[in-house]
Amino acid sequence: MTFLKILFLAIALIPAPGVERGEPHFFEEPWHSEPYMIDIAYRFLSRCVPGECEGPSTLTLVASVRNVIFGHSPSPAFPCCLQSRTGSAVMPIFGHGLGSAQIIEVEMCPHLSGGGKEAQPIVSRNNDFEINLMVWPTIAAEEYQMKKYGYDTKDDIPAPIIESAWVQFQALTPFDNPAFEWENSDGNGLLHTFSVIFSIYLDDLKNNRDFGLEVPEADECGEGVWSIHFSQIRDTK
Repeated sequence: MTFLKILFLAIALIPAPGVERGEPHFFEEPWHSEPYMIDIAYRFLSRCVPGECEGPSTLTLVASVRNVIFGHSPSPAFPCCLQSRTGSAVMPIFGHGLGSAQIIEVEMCPHLSGGGKEAQPIVSRNNDFEINLMVWPTIAAEEYQMKKYGYDTKDDIPAPIIESAWVQFQALTPFDNPAFEWENSDGNGLLHTFSVIFSIYLDDLKNNRDFGLEVPEADECGEGVWSIHFSQIRDTK
């Protein structure tokens, strides 16, 4: 599945304003974080309006991404990068896929039929998710903000005071084997992609801090929230 097909479900604003846009952070001393465990939970509740909102009434997803290392980016296009470690060697990588996700709760809104309201039965479930975590390049984050919030130019985007990085988490199942599929009057509906974009402070990563954040989302049918927690993996020896 190409990234052009990714469904963006939620986005978090930069938690606080960063350095002047264009400041050459890539000339700084190389650094990398200790490995992190990232625990993620998503909860959505629908208003369930027959004929308008007939998707999931309640949905809960939990996920984790293991052994995530952030570090100095060799490219000025990225505020930081993901890294992999083999022995003492640390190498930049584009995406990180070590993790798991599962839907622990899902119930469907009723739908309209000739006889009135009817339940929509779930006909299949699949927790065989592919996990991907990636750091967004600065230009992609700026362009998304322009489109999302209607900025005319990149100069209209508030410049951060504290260095931050935009990160995207994805949990995907194949289109032909979705996370769940349900029956409705228009044919079967399905859902196979969960995605959230959020920002984190580079200073937290450089100093190996534990931290958490929440990303609320809302649409015409309901409200949801992503809860994301970064925990340093500490050696227990």
